[in-house]
Formats: sequence, C-alpha cells, structure tokens
Amino acid sequence: MVDAFPCPVCHTDLEVDLATGRKSGKLFVMFKCPVDGRHFRAFVTDRNFVDQVMALADARRSESREKIA
Repeated sequence: MVDAFPCPVCHTDLEVDLATGRKSGKLFVMFKCPVDGRHFRAFVTDRNFVDQVMALADARRSESREKIA
C-alpha cells in the first residue's frame, strides 16, 4: 500500500483533505500540493470511496479520544 502520493511537479507528498462542493454541498476527498495548489489538485467524488474515508477518519478520531481519556 502507498502511504503518500508525490506531486508530479515538485515531488512533495500531497495533502489529503475533505472539501465541499460549492453548489451541491457534497463532500469530496481532495488531494493537493502543499507547496502550491496550482501544481496539483484533484477531487475524488465516488460516493463509496468518500464514505469509506469518512468512516476511517471517524474511527481514528474515536481511537484518539479513547487514548486521551
């Protein structure tokens, strides 16, 4: 499994974030270059994939809360 995807321009690891559609308000998974967003920016709109990412993020948040408590 690949842990990081490099920017095709500067080879810095891309950031992964959640974005919201301006018109639709739907969630997207966004990959972007942290050095300059013009280098690379991509949005994944597949509902199943976005739901899996959200479930993984929720599980990680729950784990971190349990460690703090």
